[in-house]
Amino acid sequence: MKKKKAVVYCVTGSHIQLAAVSIASVVNTYEGNEPLDILVVVNELGNEEILKLKSISRLYGEKNVIITIWYPPKIINEIKNYSNSRFPEVTLWRLFLPSYFSNYDYILYLDNDTIVYDDVSNFFDLIPDQKSIAAVRDFYFSVISDTEDSFKYFGVKTMKNYFNSGVILFNVVVFNEQIRPEAIVRMINKNEYLYLDQTILNILCERSVELLPYEYNYQKDDHWLFDWAKNVNPLKFLKIEKARKNIKIRHFVEFEKNSMPWEHLSIQDRWEKDFWNYLYEIKSTSLRSGKQ
Repeated sequence: MKKKKAVVYCVTGSHIQLAAVSIASVVNTYEGNEPLDILVVVNELGNEEILKLKSISRLYGEKNVIITIWYPPKIINEIKNYSNSRFPEVTLWRLFLPSYFSNYDYILYLDNDTIVYDDVSNFFDLIPDQKSIAAVRDFYFSVISDTEDSFKYFGVKTMKNYFNSGVILFNVVVFNEQIRPEAIVRMINKNEYLYLDQTILNILCERSVELLPYEYNYQKDDHWLFDWAKNVNPLKFLKIEKARKNIKIRHFVEFEKNSMPWEHLSIQDRWEKDFWNYLYEIKSTSLRSGKQ
């Protein structure tokens, strides 16, 4: 029996543009013969802009990709008194994806600010049967933890394996066997940790995570790599620099002010160029269809 697989996004507000770029990159690079479901979880279904996301499946010819739009899981109504301007509630929705979409065997969750450079069909085999998730170490903590391990502030045994939650491959059955959504809600409502969604996943999955190579969630720009990481941890720098040559997923994680592609005027590298090329293509197609 074939395994059911899906790519999932959680989108609110102006992040729809970022999500559209990431979805376009998934569609563009998809070469699988099996149908690929892309599930987009949004806070309102009737929004015309949201509905335009579905048309991206036709942007690159006849691809076997189906994009559907979903309300958030009802269990998020049990989240109490959560307020964080930097990491709004939508960041927590990813924690409930395995229980919400339990009819799937594997879910690849992607943050909106990602670009995919490889056929996602290849990603689902990266997780062993007994592991609940697969993820990539957080670049910052991977570099800094060799000299400064702040594990006691994050509820884990070591920050050396602390992973970033912007790209998460869920083994749905195993995750749901090990972790109940009610337990996640309790941890959220205690609100004890920085980077709450990410830290909760690290705590719950510390013993059942498959750590993937850096190129599967390449998180930083060249300024961070060559002007900071290289000086702080030369050995980790070499490993990350090697991953830079074979990026599977580029994840735009900020380093300093105005470091994201949409925060400055210049185009600083080929990944930023790809971001703008995808966005231009999406908007141009929308303009043409609007004139018809």
